[in-house]
Amino acid sequence: MEEQKKKGFPYIKIIIGLAAAVFIVLVLTGEKTWFSDEPPLQVISDMDNQFKDKAQVGSTFFSDRKSDRDPLPNTFPRGGVQYSLDKSDFDKADSVNGTNPLPASEFVLARGKNRFETMCSPCHNYDGQGNGEVVKRGFQNPPNLRADLTKGKSDALLYHVISSGQNIMPSYADKLSENDRWTVIHYIRQMQAEGVKEVKQAAK
Repeated sequence: MEEQKKKGFPYIKIIIGLAAAVFIVLVLTGEKTWFSDEPPLQVISDMDNQFKDKAQVGSTFFSDRKSDRDPLPNTFPRGGVQYSLDKSDFDKADSVNGTNPLPASEFVLARGKNRFETMCSPCHNYDGQGNGEVVKRGFQNPPNLRADLTKGKSDALLYHVISSGQNIMPSYADKLSENDRWTVIHYIRQMQAEGVKEVKQAAK
């Protein structure tokens, strides 16, 4: 009888061993059962915790205190095309840029809307009237894209402003491809036309 008891299945040891294994796994993975501000124990950190500068966060490493580095002069994205005019070349915009080469199709307008709301709305707002979120926080008002002054500008001139910038507006040539710039202009024209319709409906 005593020999049979000694040869019995070691339930207690197995339960204790499993509990210890689960506890160790929880500790190593950070899924422990108590709260802590300390990072979990990491054998291989995979560079999770490293000294680095994050986008739009100040840096003490560079003299200008910016973590984001400005592109080198006269550089443009891989596969991109450098815009040929300078910011002040307004008189050359019509002859160099010509007319909008893209048809105002449903896809083009949808693409223009997407690019406008992504890149332009922070300043110009979703309605194009220049009261975007950054303006509400003290930034200078950009032009109202639905105003008569903007309506009177040619597509080529609008393309020039998007490509080279104007006043406080920077160039978007490194952020929007040539086709995307033309789609944005199509969408601006659509907003301007809708603005006329809204005025006529309000008058009625």
